Amino acid sequence: MGSRMFRLGLGWQPLPGTLALARGPVRELSRATGATVGIFVLREGRTLTAGTVPGELDAVTPMRAGMTFPWTTAAGKILVAGAPDSLPLDPPSRAWAREAARIRETGFALDRQEVMDGVCCVAVPLRGRGGVVVAALGALVDPDRPLPSLAASVVRTGKVISAAMQRRPGS
Repeated sequence: MGSRMFRLGLGWQPLPGTLALARGPVRELSRATGATVGIFVLREGRTLTAGTVPGELDAVTPMRAGMTFPWTTAAGKILVAGAPDSLPLDPPSRAWAREAARIRETGFALDRQEVMDGVCCVAVPLRGRGGVVVAALGALVDPDRPLPSLAASVVRTGKVISAAMQRRPGS
């Protein structure tokens, strides 16, 4: 039963088809920036890694599908800022309400070593039909890297993936 459950678990995808749609743009983003790039979803109040492409941080902080992080990562912030108010999380603080508004306005979130020392992240929403946020695209880099140029690249890639998701039947 153990090995069967393991194989069954490996086949589960939180957003069937999304990883296949995103594969090329995610690899290109990683290749162009050197970043470790991932697709993330919100599950049980945590940020779940759905898929990744290794980058420069992989030797220091390997990230693999199935890993979870607090929702306070850049990807988690994107997902929570775009989620319905009924999301079961701790009551939002005034500071979070301001940050969520800024995230919705700018279209990206940053994490400057807030969750993990030596790791900075830029994340953007991935939108399905109707513009609904269904996942986040995140790029993780060393803190010495300038985040503004990385943010521009992540935003462009997120728009490409979102457009493909919105064209796909059933998204």
